This record gives sequence, C-alpha cells and structure tokens, in this order.
Amino acid sequence: MQKGLKATLLVTAGILGALTFSANNASADVHQVVKGDTVYDIAMAHNKTVTELVELNNLENGGALIFVGNELKLDQEEEPKTDQDVADLPKMEERNADIEDKKNTYPFGQCTWYVKTSLGWTGDFWGNAGDWGTSALSAGYEVNGEAKVGAVAVFAAGLHGADANYGHVAVVEQINDDGTMLISEGNAGRGLFSTRTVPTAGVQFIHNHK
Repeated sequence: MQKGLKATLLVTAGILGALTFSANNASADVHQVVKGDTVYDIAMAHNKTVTELVELNNLENGGALIFVGNELKLDQEEEPKTDQDVADLPKMEERNADIEDKKNTYPFGQCTWYVKTSLGWTGDFWGNAGDWGTSALSAGYEVNGEAKVGAVAVFAAGLHGADANYGHVAVVEQINDDGTMLISEGNAGRGLFSTRTVPTAGVQFIHNHK
C-alpha cells in the first residue's frame, strides 16, 4: 500500500472513531474528551456550534486547548425549579390567625369561604365547591390530579366525605408517602376550620399559577 494512501486511511479512521464516540454520547448532557477530539468535531457530533461550546464551557483560545478527560457541557443547566405553591404558603396558624374577621364573596363559614380566606389567591364567584375545578380552568389556573402543598383540593360530590350535592374544597397542607394528604378545611363541624388526613386519589388540584 502506498504511504500516502495508508496515512490518509489512518487519519480517516481516527476521525471516524472520534465521531463514533461522540455520536454514541449525543444524547448526554456532557461530552468527555478523548484522544483526537477537537471542539469542532464535538460540536458537529452534537449538533452545536463551536461558539456555543466555547461560551457554555468558558473555553480559552476559542476552544483550541482541551484535554483528554475534560467534560464539556453540551446544554445550559436549567435553573432549579421552585415549587411556587410551597414557597408562597405560610403556616396554617399564621394564615388563619384572624380568620373569624375575614369576609369574601363566599358564604361565611363554608368550605369555599375558608379556602378563599386562608389562601387568598383563589377566584371570586367560582360557584359551589364541586365547580371550582372548571371555574379555575376558565380563569387560566392549572388544574390536574397532582397533589401539592398549597394547592386547592377539589372533591367531587360524595368523594372522601364531601357533600353529596355540592362537593368540597380544602387546602393541601402536607403530602404523605402513603398516598394520603393532610388538608385544612372549613364547614367540617369542628369550628371555622380543622384538619384531617384523606386519600389523594380521585381529587382535583388547583395550583397557584397560570
């Protein structure tokens, strides 16, 4: 075999080997540099530009100096998400300190009145408790089956002790590992508000974001 052809084949094989390694890791969040890697090869294998990799990894000299074993980030790290419901929820005792003096658009002492008073962010004139999920959706709030602290729990008529005609709403105070949750609620026959533990199954949840 001619020398020139042999050298060309070796170089080509080296490049293919590097690209094959990169392609196998194309879905990873980082790329570990191996012998023969260049920033250009890595960028091409991961559908990035050299500029993106240089800026993302604060590489000097335009990425000319990378070393075997270095880990190059391929994507911007996302900021950790904060559970807005939890972050904005003061303790129940603080929220309800002067609850007997509060008024809103719902009948005093009812479960709807309690939730509106205790949380503050729920809408006005959302109807009976069982209608709150539909009303919240219409108002742009997120409504789903995911239980979170600080969310409004909406119980269909008759579910987990809810009124057989009007349903029930409560505030989620705590999520338990066994599939239950601690709720605070009004109109449960124990003063203006009280707490109990109920299953999360079958319950709708209104979250404090749109």
